[in-house]
Amino acid sequence: MTQKIRLKLPNWAADNVILLNVRLNERTLIRMILDTGAKYTIITPETARRLGLDLESARRIPVATASQLEMAVLVTIDQVDVAGFALNDIETAVMGLPAALGVDGLLGISFLRHCRLVLDIPARSVEFVA
Repeated sequence: MTQKIRLKLPNWAADNVILLNVRLNERTLIRMILDTGAKYTIITPETARRLGLDLESARRIPVATASQLEMAVLVTIDQVDVAGFALNDIETAVMGLPAALGVDGLLGISFLRHCRLVLDIPARSVEFVA
């Protein structure tokens, strides 16, 4: 079955970051930045706690940030849902993000590699197709 969702972006999106409301595991709604440069989808430790994820026994991985290499915990999120476009079993890194971003996560390549992404800045839209 093909899934497709097209979202209209606010006027400021062409000059800034693309913010998305994303529902994790059918219950926890968070704000994420669409980040095509992030290898993994990333959530904060607080979001992981809200989801009840077991971080103690999870595998630790190095994650390259813009300024350094950091260690993160790698977990699998059962479902990641962007406005009804839902994908299952998404590898997700758990690590702190700068508070200045004002988000709970980054929607990265571990999600995006399962779909086609069409970003149309002049039309101020983003489309996901799987």
